[in-house]
Amino acid sequence: MEQLNNIILILGIAQGLFLALLLRRRHWTLYANRMLAALMAMYGVILFNLLLQDVGFFAAYPKPWMLLSGLALATGPLHYLYARHLIHPARRLRTTDVLHALPFAAYKLTEIPLLFLSNADMAQLLADVAGSGIPPRFFWFNWSIIVQGMLYMGATLLMLERHGRGLEQLASGADQLRLTWLRNITLLSLLAWLLFATEYVLYLSGILLAERFGVSGLFGGVLVYVMGYMGLSRSEVLETPGAASSMEDLSHYREDENEEETAPAYARSGLSAERADEAAARLRALLDEERVYRESGLTLPALARRMELSPHNLSEVINTRFGQNFFDLVNSCRVREVCERLSDPGARQFTILAIAFDAGFNSKTSFNTIFKRHTGMTPSAYRDARSKYTGD
Repeated sequence: MEQLNNIILILGIAQGLFLALLLRRRHWTLYANRMLAALMAMYGVILFNLLLQDVGFFAAYPKPWMLLSGLALATGPLHYLYARHLIHPARRLRTTDVLHALPFAAYKLTEIPLLFLSNADMAQLLADVAGSGIPPRFFWFNWSIIVQGMLYMGATLLMLERHGRGLEQLASGADQLRLTWLRNITLLSLLAWLLFATEYVLYLSGILLAERFGVSGLFGGVLVYVMGYMGLSRSEVLETPGAASSMEDLSHYREDENEEETAPAYARSGLSAERADEAAARLRALLDEERVYRESGLTLPALARRMELSPHNLSEVINTRFGQNFFDLVNSCRVREVCERLSDPGARQFTILAIAFDAGFNSKTSFNTIFKRHTGMTPSAYRDARSKYTGD
């Protein structure tokens, strides 16, 4: 069993460091990935620390343990910062962000007295961790990382919920920008901390589920791999010009307007009925003649700037004059164009996905979902039906 555990640790170390390197080499332009790469590397080093303990390295050389200890206090902040920089891609680390490192720094200060212990005393202290009487410093450290981890996961979930609130009022690619995958991973991370807390309470009660909290450790190792894989795969989407510009537009809009609630107060908007009708006519011209919906990264703030309206007023026009939100309005135009081209025998040479991308969609999954929602058919079924109808 111990040998299997060591193999799992080695694989976890390799995958953490490999994912960090891959992010550095291929997806470094997305600033958030610097946090993700640091997080993956941190998990790799934490697992390396556990491996050295399991093989007995610290029993012979106890002092190097202090170089690798306490790193779990950095994982929660890095997870939170990764999510924050995905939501605000233009933002960079600020001086105040050093506050996230204070718990780790405080912990390292508590290790200063350990420098004066002899190797024998230090080895005995580490050996006591596996015994029945856990030393106080490790007792409180474990509770500290549990509480901190849960707090950061909670803060990340709250931030993601605020980001997704009313997103369809602001972005034409809302499905792609919602970051549902990161919310799910954060929920699983919260579950991992709860699992560790449960395993730790049982350990303190004399019930050992696995050596060195192996149950929660195994769950966490799988979670690290999933998070790294998802971060890598989603980076290719979020780095596209359309998605990147959309996220920046939304970030600036919410910061400049201090906007948390996207539903505008129409009664206080100051937009007269006459001006609303004029804006609706201009918007219709932009959609029908200039086909602005073909811009995959189109957002409400960007369109409002083009029309010289406030986002609030444009949202009011879309809701009151078109009876839709921004997301549905733009994507209904895209679906209409796709339907027209799928019905055209001269467009048979083009793939459905190429036609969809030309119309402004930038994700196959979201295109299929939106198209079926509007037409009740899959794109391929629609093309086949139109081909039979036209006799092509």
